[in-house]
Amino acid sequence: MKYKSKLFQIPKKKSLLFAFIYLFISYNSFAQKDTIYFDANWKNCSKELAMYYRIQPEKIETKKAIGYKIKNIDSVYSVKDYYLKNHKLQFQGYSKDKEAQELVGASKWFDENEILLNTQNYNYKESHTSKLLEWQPIFYINYSITVKNQFAGGLEFCLDCENKNKLFLGLGYGISSYDSKYFGLPDLHLSLNTGSLLFIKAGGSNRNLYSLAGISFLNVIDLGLGYSYPLSQDKTPELKGFTFGLTFRITNNKSAYIPLRIGF
Repeated sequence: MKYKSKLFQIPKKKSLLFAFIYLFISYNSFAQKDTIYFDANWKNCSKELAMYYRIQPEKIETKKAIGYKIKNIDSVYSVKDYYLKNHKLQFQGYSKDKEAQELVGASKWFDENEILLNTQNYNYKESHTSKLLEWQPIFYINYSITVKNQFAGGLEFCLDCENKNKLFLGLGYGISSYDSKYFGLPDLHLSLNTGSLLFIKAGGSNRNLYSLAGISFLNVIDLGLGYSYPLSQDKTPELKGFTFGLTFRITNNKSAYIPLRIGF
């Protein structure tokens, strides 16, 4: 009968304990490498200085994640950020990059008790129109006064409307009166709305050139002051002097407006 040496035998319970310790150490080592820490300003830092952390984002099929396909992008990153002190969820969303700089689909922000603070839908659906020019029209109504009251209306088109700064190209027609006589004023203008409550506008008609600057409320209402330069001194009235202008925009093109954000 053959006997096995007991010298190299490890009790079954001890071998399971060693295996558990090895797996625990391996998991923690992997988790540390797989965790990204951020300070209060969302800059990368060490764990000791961190307020937030992110588990390395995983890729998910684009349509499954956000409900629609994006051209040339088969998958997006699922991003989740947490408060370090209590490990509660701080942010949840999807991004084209794992640094979460190009968000797509629905994003959510939470407070330290995991109560929803804000949601934002980053619509990245591909447009069938030119990226340079959004052809969906914007109807505008404008009131201005230089020498006389002037009313105008027409259509605007948003140039490169996916950017924060919106550039509106407008073409319309207006009317004014002088000595009980009415005269028409074609209107052609460009308006740069910065997305930070400010806009700059330049335009003209067959009678004058004008420029305005002022404040804009979400690109729905522009209120500005400027100056009008006459093209001819032979036409009465001469449209010259300081100008007040008020513009209203109405459109189904949501990209033309600046969304009202609360919180993050």
